[in-house]
Amino acid sequence: MITFRVYILSLLLTAAPVAAQSVSASPTQASTRKALTAEAFDQWRSIRGERLSDDGKWLIYSLVPQVGDGEVVVTTTDRKTEHRHTRGFVGRPQNKPGATGPNAAITFPNAELTPDARFAIFTIEPARAEVDKAKRDKKKPADQPKTSLAIMSLPDGRVTVVPKVKSFRLPKESSRWLAYLLEPTDTTAAKKENADSAAAKLSAGAPASAAAPGQAPRPISPDTTDKRKEKKKDFGSTLVLRDLASGAEVRLDDVTAYTIDEQGTSLGYTVSSRTRENDGAYIRALSEGRTRTLLKGVGNYKALVFDKAGTQAAFVSDQEEYDRDSPRYRLYHAVLKSPTASEIVAPRSLGDTLLIIDRARLEFSDDGRILQFGVAPAIPDSIPADSLAEKAVLDLWHYRDPRLQPQQRIEAERDRGRSWPAVYHIATRKHVVLGNDTLPQLRFSRDFRAAVATTSVPYRIEAMWGEGGNDIYVVDATTGKRTLVKSRVPFGAELSPGAKYVLFFGSEGKWFSYSLATRRTIDLTGAVPKGRFDQETWDVPSQPAPWGVGGWTKGDASVLIYDRFDIWEFDPEGRRSPRMVTDSVGRKRSIVFRYVALDTTQRAIDPSKPLLLSAEDEETKASGFWRDRLGASAQPESLVMGNSRYGPPSKARKADVYLATNSTFQEFPNLWTSGPDFRDAVRITEANPQQKDYRWGTVQLVKWRSGDGVPLSGLLYKPEDFDPKKKYPMVVYFYEQLSDTRYNYNMTFPRNTVQPTYYVSNGYLVFFPDIAYTKGYPGPSALKSIVPGVQMLLDSGFVKEDGVGISGQSWGGYQVAYMITQTNLFKAAFAGAPVANMTSAYGGIRWESGLARSFQYERTQSRIGGSLWAMPMRYIENSPLFSADRVNTPLLMMHNDADGAVPWYQGIEMFVALRRLGKEVYLVNYNGDAHNPTKRANQQDIAMRQMQFFDYHLRGMPAPQWMKEGIPFLDKGRDQLPTQVATPVQAGAPGGTTQP
Repeated sequence: MITFRVYILSLLLTAAPVAAQSVSASPTQASTRKALTAEAFDQWRSIRGERLSDDGKWLIYSLVPQVGDGEVVVTTTDRKTEHRHTRGFVGRPQNKPGATGPNAAITFPNAELTPDARFAIFTIEPARAEVDKAKRDKKKPADQPKTSLAIMSLPDGRVTVVPKVKSFRLPKESSRWLAYLLEPTDTTAAKKENADSAAAKLSAGAPASAAAPGQAPRPISPDTTDKRKEKKKDFGSTLVLRDLASGAEVRLDDVTAYTIDEQGTSLGYTVSSRTRENDGAYIRALSEGRTRTLLKGVGNYKALVFDKAGTQAAFVSDQEEYDRDSPRYRLYHAVLKSPTASEIVAPRSLGDTLLIIDRARLEFSDDGRILQFGVAPAIPDSIPADSLAEKAVLDLWHYRDPRLQPQQRIEAERDRGRSWPAVYHIATRKHVVLGNDTLPQLRFSRDFRAAVATTSVPYRIEAMWGEGGNDIYVVDATTGKRTLVKSRVPFGAELSPGAKYVLFFGSEGKWFSYSLATRRTIDLTGAVPKGRFDQETWDVPSQPAPWGVGGWTKGDASVLIYDRFDIWEFDPEGRRSPRMVTDSVGRKRSIVFRYVALDTTQRAIDPSKPLLLSAEDEETKASGFWRDRLGASAQPESLVMGNSRYGPPSKARKADVYLATNSTFQEFPNLWTSGPDFRDAVRITEANPQQKDYRWGTVQLVKWRSGDGVPLSGLLYKPEDFDPKKKYPMVVYFYEQLSDTRYNYNMTFPRNTVQPTYYVSNGYLVFFPDIAYTKGYPGPSALKSIVPGVQMLLDSGFVKEDGVGISGQSWGGYQVAYMITQTNLFKAAFAGAPVANMTSAYGGIRWESGLARSFQYERTQSRIGGSLWAMPMRYIENSPLFSADRVNTPLLMMHNDADGAVPWYQGIEMFVALRRLGKEVYLVNYNGDAHNPTKRANQQDIAMRQMQFFDYHLRGMPAPQWMKEGIPFLDKGRDQLPTQVATPVQAGAPGGTTQP
């Protein structure tokens, strides 16, 4: 460690800058703009659910603010007509800490267009004012404002609003019909509550056994009441079927679920009625208006589906055994020309150990010959009736357990609800169960006749420290026979679209295909002796991952595989020589090519059609689109390439109209339309016009060499009125490699991480350096990468010498904590959720997953490369805690007590050590919040505290009260930060100081 610190002092003198030019706003223009404040964040809007009409003439999308009411926009792509309508309070932030919960940010369905583009259909959430009022009035859920449905006529923009709608459906290929389900009426809700109350009274007083996990307690003494009367049941509500052409509507009562076939010829729905004999599954012929009963009688009916052709339906029901305590489901099938449904899989055919489940999705194969359904192990009806009162309650950790107790606890609900796929062959009337506990997940061919399965079950214990792998099987869905393809493969496997081959990446760093017909394994990439198909940039101590797969051509004739830059075509049989599709243009020019599938339903690539490729320059970060062809000798053709970031494009189903985003640091990723060559793109949207009122800044790519001589890149963000003759405070923020984000638009929102837009708008420089890692030395790697980059910028003369701070979160937070034990270069540091002591963190638990933390040190991000007892000094030398006495940099930490990734006692260890040493250190804990705060108030708070901390140490602004006196426990909650940020910094004269 001493030798290394001396070395760092020498390397600071060797950094050689290479900087690009950037364009800044004029001083006059910049002076008229406002600095970004916390209040401004709420109004920033994102674009969601964008979609072109089938003919490419219309575009629909939603504008969603961070906080507030959003709107739907429908516009013609020639920009001559535009309709807008509110979507209500869709910008609803999380108001409780933690990653998930009942008050998580709202989700809502995308707005839809009918295939003929005559109507737009979308939901409208209650307005923010309504939601806030209901919250203040403490309304019960049933009395709170509900979602509405909007039906917009595109020719004239008129909107019909239907209140209290739960959901809606449109058929894929028909523009005539719309189905929507209403919320239960007050009368319906009251009747349900009364029925539940009556059922509770009927069963009151009956002794109950302890429940099976996840199950309700069940009576253990005889009960003479009618079981049908005492069962709790959720009743349906009104389903409305609307003829969009005429506006006529049909109402169907007590519907619980519904579906429309793709052609729009049939509506399927299930009923749970207060007139219980009406419970059932029904089909309505839409053009005839005739309803047919598939099955009827008291019970539950679920998972109703049609086949692709719309000629068959299937569902599950417990109607046959509904009066039992634990009714079992049966699988039913109906040919729509037949009058009723037939039972095709009964419980007895599965034996005593398996049950058909109602929560699994039913699905027909594309040809309609096979039906997939789900089965699960039967759960014991109850555990023994003796109570755990007065008994020990414990977890037993057993050394042979495949999973640790915390992981078992977290996955308990998943385990209780586990299911396995099974198939029913309609022609032979036979079913086959294909999964089990050792082979739980399968991926099927589209005809459901074959499946590939990967299982890590044999290696679960080894996975604790990052080893293990997956066994790959091929499963014959006709017989259920399983054939082992390869054991202990480091990654997964995929089945070709035609189910002729399995493709997998082996531990040898090669791609292999396995022929289902011949059971032969073929080494594909071994035929390219100088090729690298694993990631040569891989810098963690584990098997390098592959670059990926582009897709298969029709008939499984070939497969496209990526190397770092280019695309290769391989014959899965290994007979034809591999061919580089992109003719080495990628590697020669450092351009990364990847295939773009415009049709998300496309299963195979048509080799007769051109290939659209995305392209990104690895050096400059420019991006664009190119075109190439399979089998052609010509090199790929550049369509568009620019200093911006193009998002994934989409295409109208029936027209050559393309849609993509295009962004820079200064330009929001608005939507652009174009033709197939992307050369005449037209911007359609303007999501955030208010940006023009705020100071924004610029970004440039900078380059230097690490202390080991490794070329590195980084991003320097500057105020838009930047003057190189002045000096500015600078905050360094990093996370592995961020230079690829050069052309990313930086959405302004409160975070525990440094938001460059926010900082440069308020007069700071922000530096995002990349890190080159040496395995075994993550801390020194960060130091040797970042310090020379900072020194390079200090040497440029526009960075305030005593005004450089550093910030990092999680993995970055650890490296911040490490670096301030090795250098006094930084005048203030923020570390979010840092590991302080690798020796104690190594044996800890990632509480969000229940996994032991050892794997990340031995095989992944922490990069130590071995166990604590094999490499103890690496753990100690890389741990900030063991050098805490060297820290002279003021440190602000955030570590939350519900952090599921890094145990928060790591932050406590660092705080307690520095506190004992008399160092300036603060620790913020957002009670009950996660690794990254999710409650918006907490996000706003930490963003403001971090800015105030840097303002004090880097700009000389007055210290806030919390820094001067802390917050005593008895005053908890009284300390609320102001929402207005301090006055932006005014840069000092050359060689001078910055004045607040």
